[in-house]
Amino acid sequence: MDDPTKRAEEGPQLSRRGFVQGVAGLAGLGLLGAQALSLSGCAPSKEASRGPVSFDPGTYTATGEGKHGSVVVEVSFSESRIEEVKVVEHGETEDISYLPLNVLPAAIVESQSVDVDAVSGATLSSQAVLSAVADAVEQAGASPKDLPEFDASVVEQHMKPGTYTGEAYGKWKAGSIEGERFGCPAVIEPVQVEVDVDETSILDVRVLSCSDTPGFFEPAVERMPRAIVEQQSLLVDTVTGATLTAAAVQAACAKALSQAEARFAPFVKATPKKEASESYDADLCIVGAGTAGTTAALKAVEEGLSVVVLEKTARISGEGSCATGALAVGSKLDEQVGNHVTVDEVFSAMMDYYYWRTDASLTYNVLSHSGEMIDWLQGHWEQTGQKGFSAPKATSGTSIAHDYGKGTEKFQVLWDTFIVPGGATLLLDTKAESLIVEEGAVAGVSASKQDGTAVTVNARAVLVCTGGFGGNPGMQKELFGTSDFYLNGVATNTGDGINLCREAGAVLSTDVSPHLAEFCSNDVLDFYAGYMKFLNQGGFLMLDPSGNRYMNEAYCITHALARGASGMRRVGSSYIVLTQADFGKLVRSGVHEVLGEDLIAEYKMRERILVPSYYTLQDEMDAAIAHGQAWKADTLEELGELAGFDAATWARTVEDYRAVIASGEDPLFGKRPELLHPLDEGPFYAVRVVSPIDGTYNGIKVNDHLQAIGESDVPAPRGLFVAGQDSGGYFSYPYTDYVGATCGYALTSGMMSVEYVKEYLGL
Repeated sequence: MDDPTKRAEEGPQLSRRGFVQGVAGLAGLGLLGAQALSLSGCAPSKEASRGPVSFDPGTYTATGEGKHGSVVVEVSFSESRIEEVKVVEHGETEDISYLPLNVLPAAIVESQSVDVDAVSGATLSSQAVLSAVADAVEQAGASPKDLPEFDASVVEQHMKPGTYTGEAYGKWKAGSIEGERFGCPAVIEPVQVEVDVDETSILDVRVLSCSDTPGFFEPAVERMPRAIVEQQSLLVDTVTGATLTAAAVQAACAKALSQAEARFAPFVKATPKKEASESYDADLCIVGAGTAGTTAALKAVEEGLSVVVLEKTARISGEGSCATGALAVGSKLDEQVGNHVTVDEVFSAMMDYYYWRTDASLTYNVLSHSGEMIDWLQGHWEQTGQKGFSAPKATSGTSIAHDYGKGTEKFQVLWDTFIVPGGATLLLDTKAESLIVEEGAVAGVSASKQDGTAVTVNARAVLVCTGGFGGNPGMQKELFGTSDFYLNGVATNTGDGINLCREAGAVLSTDVSPHLAEFCSNDVLDFYAGYMKFLNQGGFLMLDPSGNRYMNEAYCITHALARGASGMRRVGSSYIVLTQADFGKLVRSGVHEVLGEDLIAEYKMRERILVPSYYTLQDEMDAAIAHGQAWKADTLEELGELAGFDAATWARTVEDYRAVIASGEDPLFGKRPELLHPLDEGPFYAVRVVSPIDGTYNGIKVNDHLQAIGESDVPAPRGLFVAGQDSGGYFSYPYTDYVGATCGYALTSGMMSVEYVKEYLGL
């Protein structure tokens, strides 16, 4: 049986520094495009057909629905064979979807089968290709059911022995500027791999460089190469929590193998699943090893509880590693800087901000524990040589957070030094499937490992803290009425914990909400990686999908969350309109020339917005136009047609806005004259943007002891506790203006939950 404790102690064996060295020596290696793969004429050397299949010869076009829209495929047939499969149009991310878009088509031709496994981590793209090819088969007069079952052994492999190199981008793309904030190189390089092959087999895979986020990429670059060699397959299970890096490793390997003239059908075998089971006994089972799960596990082992922690990804820390600080009141660090803000003052301000829609008892209880949380964690970090928290930068107002910087190291050291040595069992790659409930009380958790092993944890209490559902568009559609968001947070937070609790009888809180971020983004292209995310910081005209102006655009600068982001959320897709002249100013000098230094100083704009030039903006705009997310026209009338605005609404908006500009007064929205950007001279741009979210907050209704609440407003099931963003009652909508509130709540609620678990257990 796998030893999860040993696995947690071993950790990743490769460091980013080792990868970065030597990148320069590999510079100049070009990316291999789709045309480098041989997709036609590779006949199976053995027959695996269910019988003769005949086609109406010709080329047929079919469409499947991918993650980012339609995937269009052309399939050519002779009378007896699928001769060629080409993806001719798509909106998918090139390298992340490289296997579905390139390797699967090759495997279909080589095996003459559409019964090919989907790519783990790119299921939607894979299904789009497979369903489109199946449709084309039917258009050609045959049935997909009559094609052979996929069998990798029917295709003989004849590679050119040698060492080959491939590269692909993972989390961060070329030109990305956001990665440096998370400890990545200033200049992002692709993931580069080196692959050794003989005539029939992959002998070795080595990752040479990786610019992805430290603390996230390591499990992927450690495990993916080993799994590819062991299983002789590119379709090995992805590394949950490092999916984008894992996809880059797979894509780079595929590009290397194409240089070796590999046939891909032998290398698209799915990972076999185990038929095994494991059982554990514990006082407390914690579902989720993120921010709240970490403090809960640490507190639990210190209080003498036996603990099993289930984490579906390959790493700990969750969204907390992306945050920079935590709201807390009354810590020793507060005393050191003379911060005398009290719990009562913060409590009163938060309740007034939310108009008392939140749970007053829970809010006060969390704030009362927050200073204790800071002192307690700081003591542990100081023992390990970690800096830990910094004192608040301000001694009043809403910027009283205790910063601790981004990254996973501060969390990993707690697991390595205190939690696992303290006796906790950490099961990574293990997803909780259901709560075990007996006679109205939780009795444990049923789970499964990624390799198929069934896991049962018999526990007297369960704490759920899986981080909300920011990565689950379907759940957003159900609870918010829309999924028009760009996720800037952790994609593996998919509402697992909330669903577990609901299935066991717990109910949702009354104010389940998206955790909006202050900039703008796009759900097709990654605006957050560059400067397009700052487009709403210039005060440009913003419209709803009909072409109607809907708010004072300056609120995106002055009240980014409470008014700007909330307004954007209301309309779903927003369209930002600006002139070529204003766009040129952004490229040259960012917002400096657009807004002027007086407004920048008055608005106290964040430093990350105030850079000398948005130098990647032209490339970003070109990509947005190419993907149908931005439009450029010589006239405003033509712009409205391209963007799909209602003609009458758009004409009225233009007339009204020009009148506002001419008068210098905005009677409806009150926008100040300095931000009324003229629309006299084209060309003009319209850019579609959506609200970015860091995740969600408020989930299962809890009382002030963090017990899950059922229909009768009493704990149900008994023994079920919920912390962090899975729990509801501490926040309302829109998000508080206290900096670090989400992280502070997760850290504090995780810690304090153990106090109430012990009380429930009678310890």
